[in-house]
Amino acid sequence: MKIIIMAWRNIWRTPWRSLVVIGAMSLGVWSGIFMMGWINGLNDQRTISMLDDNVGHGRICSKDFLEKSEVFSTIDNLEALSNRLVADSNITTFSSRVICNSMIQAGSGSAPVIVYGINPNKEKKVFKSVQNISSGVFLKGQVGDEIVLGEALARKLEIDIDDRVVLTFQDINGDVRSALFWLVGIYDGASRLIEESIIYVPSKTISFQMGLIDSIGLSNESQIIAHEINYRVKNPYEIEKANNALESSILKNRRSESQSIVFRTWKEVSPDLGVADAILAQSLLLFMMIILLAMSFGILNTMLMAILERTRELGMLMAIGMNKRKIFNLIVSETILLSFVGLPFGLFLGHISLLVTSKTGITLESVEQGLEQMGVESTVYPSVVPEYYLPIVGLVLILSFLSSIYPAIKALKLNPIESMRVL
Repeated sequence: MKIIIMAWRNIWRTPWRSLVVIGAMSLGVWSGIFMMGWINGLNDQRTISMLDDNVGHGRICSKDFLEKSEVFSTIDNLEALSNRLVADSNITTFSSRVICNSMIQAGSGSAPVIVYGINPNKEKKVFKSVQNISSGVFLKGQVGDEIVLGEALARKLEIDIDDRVVLTFQDINGDVRSALFWLVGIYDGASRLIEESIIYVPSKTISFQMGLIDSIGLSNESQIIAHEINYRVKNPYEIEKANNALESSILKNRRSESQSIVFRTWKEVSPDLGVADAILAQSLLLFMMIILLAMSFGILNTMLMAILERTRELGMLMAIGMNKRKIFNLIVSETILLSFVGLPFGLFLGHISLLVTSKTGITLESVEQGLEQMGVESTVYPSVVPEYYLPIVGLVLILSFLSSIYPAIKALKLNPIESMRVL
């Protein structure tokens, strides 16, 4: 305890120099925490934007469709599966899709696209891209010759509302079919890639054109057919728990179907989003360690200067009987105290800054187009990251101790008699 008291007093023998180091530590911790919150918020916005736009929280499809994308690989017993989804308390909403790869042709060109045959009312509850209609209107029902596509594809094909387009695709027999549609809406997607590749048509119309249903099924509202089901849960970051519970409840006593239905989370559907979340924590801590490492060199320099100025004093302490262990502990204590005085100020400033900006947001108009390509809005809302505070304290402690070793060894090498002669 006496060593700590001596170390605390020694820090304030040169207050201005100590205040500069403390201020630098506070600013370093603040900037690191704020950058961690900003990057974390940016990644969260990108993830949520992609989930809301096209990926969804969870996805169900047949194993054959996942592996081969065959037109006839639809989900068996879809009505019973839908009833199970309705009964599951973890599922907030869901929507089924009929999917086919197609070629879209317009007056000025053509492009490969993925056609989603949907139920408009249900699709709006799962995805936001179908709500972001920048021109025209969205689909009105499951039957009709209407089509909705993205802004980027509309510019590429040079088409506008009320223009005609032709879709060419294969039916369940492998024959090539063509169907005429009228463009009724243009949506604003999360990214240019989505806008260029995904289009929406009424589910029953495209199912009929592909031969999945007959004319009777076209008019029968109770007949449901789909290649995949997308659903949402209350918390997308707890999707594994909800997905496992759903899979267990559905396949519990239906072993024959366990090999034909595949349940996937958004991390499996879009691996890049899952990988980004997995490596983000390590990257942020590495970023913080680099900042603190730079701060530790300043502390190292300060302690070396302190030992140089107190050479005579340290020599006298050794001469009157203070052993090397106590000298070492004194230098280490001074270094750690010097670091830890600035740490709470940095943590407090960083926390307050993130609390404020998480509500107000930070607008980056100069890089708006680049952020749009990532599926992120120009206004970024940083997130508060209390889960990193304890690791930061640990990093400061470790780096402070490492910074104190060289000055402490330098002090231990002093000769008491020669040191006392220093003026």
